[in-house]
Amino acid sequence: MASRWLNERWALIAPAIAMLCAATFIPIAAVLVLSTLHYDIAFPDKISFVGLDNFKRLISDSRFLNSVGVTLMLVVIPVGLQLLCGLGLAIALKEKLIATRWMRAAFLLPSVVPPAVGGILWKLFLIPGVGGLSYLASLSGVHLQADLLGSRASALAAVILVSVWFGVPIVALLLLSSLESIPDDVYEAASIDGASWLQAQWCISIPLVLPAMGTVAVFQALEVLGIFPVIFVLTGGGPAGATEPLNYYAFLTGFTYLDFDYSAALLVVFTCTLVCACFWSIRRISAGRVGS
Repeated sequence: MASRWLNERWALIAPAIAMLCAATFIPIAAVLVLSTLHYDIAFPDKISFVGLDNFKRLISDSRFLNSVGVTLMLVVIPVGLQLLCGLGLAIALKEKLIATRWMRAAFLLPSVVPPAVGGILWKLFLIPGVGGLSYLASLSGVHLQADLLGSRASALAAVILVSVWFGVPIVALLLLSSLESIPDDVYEAASIDGASWLQAQWCISIPLVLPAMGTVAVFQALEVLGIFPVIFVLTGGGPAGATEPLNYYAFLTGFTYLDFDYSAALLVVFTCTLVCACFWSIRRISAGRVGS
């Protein structure tokens, strides 16, 4: 009877599992195969196997090297700022300061805004001369006419700012749940021993929340790489590739320049690097928890 029930259960979920596996692994296999071929969309019948030639092109591609650097900056800087700002906001919410009740709902607003919509809002905000930033600057007597999305440094800073704006709420929420799991007795004991509020946060809250911050950092690194819609709407990868990460460069290579085989090679490198970085981070976090 039990075996029959198990068979019926597997018969019910097998189609869903098969569709999920097909939707996951077939595109991956197609990209892997395409990265080893020479494919010209103008001559689809003339496909030839070139092995690793597409990957050899990466070494001499200065735009690829630039996109790698941009990708690192768009991961390391926003994730670091998200953790710092999120931790500060989580501590403020935990302390139940003035107006934190409505802040718990308000600070989640950026995380529910679709990335493309958020990109449009920020682009309108940064329009030189007539945008929201120019209006706020005019209230203090400053006439801001500079095109912040037109220079390399300010455009990259704008993308980083938008990425932090999107990520801080969810980071704060996750760290807040970790902070609230710390027993109040620990803080009371520290207060009896003469520790100030800052000392309690530095010696108790931050050390105990560090494991959670490591896990959050891994997930946020993956989330930051999904800022593709924001870059598409806000800067288009420009100016001069200043905000062009590796996945956006692969998109342009495939769907703008129609170089699909090289685009597949870029995506293979991007995905393999991402998977290796995630496994390394998870192993470090697991080793740290075992050691503690």
